[in-house]
Amino acid sequence: MASKYGFHQMIVDTNLNKSIDIKAETVQELELKIALKRAQWNEEWKRKQETEKRRQLAEKNRAERKKIATQNEEAANYASQLTTEAENTQDKIEGFLTSFAEVPAFDFDALKDHSLFSKPKPTPARYAENIEEPRRDDAVYNPKPGLFTRLFKMDVYNKQNEERYERDHNEWERRQALINEENASIKERNASMLKAWEEEKTKFEKELADKNKPIEAFEENVKKGDFDVFDEFISLRMSEIKLPFDFDLDFRMAYVKENRSLIVEVKMPTADDFPKLKSVKYMKTKQEFKETYYTDSQIQKKYDNFIYQLVLVVINYAFSVNKYFDVIDGIVLNGIVDTIDKTTGNSITVCVVSLRVSRENFEQLNLGSVDPKAWFRSSKGIAAASIANVTPVQPVQMLNKDDDRFIEGYNVVENINEGVNLAAIDWQDFENLIREVFAEEFSSTGGEVKVTQASRDGGVDAVAFDPDPIRGGKIVIQAKRYTNAVGVSAVRDLYGTLMNEGAMKGILVTTSYFGNDAYDFANGKPLQLIDGAQLLGLLERHGHKARINLKEAKAVLKATEG
Repeated sequence: MASKYGFHQMIVDTNLNKSIDIKAETVQELELKIALKRAQWNEEWKRKQETEKRRQLAEKNRAERKKIATQNEEAANYASQLTTEAENTQDKIEGFLTSFAEVPAFDFDALKDHSLFSKPKPTPARYAENIEEPRRDDAVYNPKPGLFTRLFKMDVYNKQNEERYERDHNEWERRQALINEENASIKERNASMLKAWEEEKTKFEKELADKNKPIEAFEENVKKGDFDVFDEFISLRMSEIKLPFDFDLDFRMAYVKENRSLIVEVKMPTADDFPKLKSVKYMKTKQEFKETYYTDSQIQKKYDNFIYQLVLVVINYAFSVNKYFDVIDGIVLNGIVDTIDKTTGNSITVCVVSLRVSRENFEQLNLGSVDPKAWFRSSKGIAAASIANVTPVQPVQMLNKDDDRFIEGYNVVENINEGVNLAAIDWQDFENLIREVFAEEFSSTGGEVKVTQASRDGGVDAVAFDPDPIRGGKIVIQAKRYTNAVGVSAVRDLYGTLMNEGAMKGILVTTSYFGNDAYDFANGKPLQLIDGAQLLGLLERHGHKARINLKEAKAVLKATEG
């Protein structure tokens, strides 16, 4: 059966050195998922930049200490400031659960790009000033004539004044015409610059609106409970959990539809990541700073208490998603850390805390006054006596289900009845039938079974995830719709597959029977062989009846294949 995802695109973030292959059923869904993932990466990059700024500032502060040390009063104040900051950090760590006890409404608006058009509106060029127009009655054209002029030369006098006025007025008209022409050009340029600016602004705002449309569509889909956006929403919700010191949590999650549970794997800090500074004092006599740190035992106690708080905070935020989707009845949380194996010196990733909690029980808690460690123990959580010692524990349920081979199964068992010969049904139907019957087998313990791409190549036909803390883990299943004996080679193949997959158990199911050599090889190995009679018993245990007739199946298959 083909995968349901018809579209995919690989996106890369060079800043974070991350890449992911986004898959979707439609182009619109693909664009939405890409926009959300880029928004999430942008926020992560911003946090990393802020962390780097703080680191650089700390480096600068350390470099400045020697210089500041010569100024006693300022140095003492600086030491007091560092002490206050250290105390505030420890207060936030101790009150971490209280600060996250109430999950605020999700801020969809924060996902949007609120950039402003940065290009300033163009300042219009100033117009050239007009020249004052000469007037005939201006004093300059009507000077007071002398006595001689009044008696003998008034005509000449008046003519000279008129000519002067006309000459000046003609010059004014010439110059004013140039100014008018220049101002007309300035007006045109101003209008052109303003139009270009407005067009650029309109284009920017349209592009911004188009960029935010997927976020608006995402918000709408979340608020109407569209499960297609569940994965993206819960990832964004969990990313809101910020620690009071420099460490970014990393989440991987998987939703198990069959039992409405969410498996959360969170990468947690180690005790080495924990802030240890207690106080800073300035020694005037030595003109140097003296730093006091918490002891290892104090840090271990503080760290363990914080991890128990963190477990509650993560579960609280995960369950808060039910406000929109109402799909999570239980949560499995696995807390993992990156550390160094002291026996080999190699980097390892181990699970240090694990538990399963139901929605009903969690909703009864008063997070403002609960004792995180006592609650964890009462909920049968799994952790070493001291989490700080990084003692690995067996997860309640594994998350490792990210396998491209997994496909959506389809229903076969409902069509099975006493008249159906299992040895003669389609081989793909047989593989899906095995998935269904094992899904029913594991459902009582919260397990999950996935069917893989059909290949008929002897590979993995299904993978089960058993959450049982003692016998559980990954189980590979192979289905053989055979009409002849299953030989040792098929069992050897199963064992090789088990080793390659890193599984804890392998199950081989057939409609026929196994030879003695197959049982001899399986003896003492984590392999279980289920023959046709046992398969019918397994089906009947879950209320399904069928039959197996190998002779009849041989004839049917021969006729079909012939």
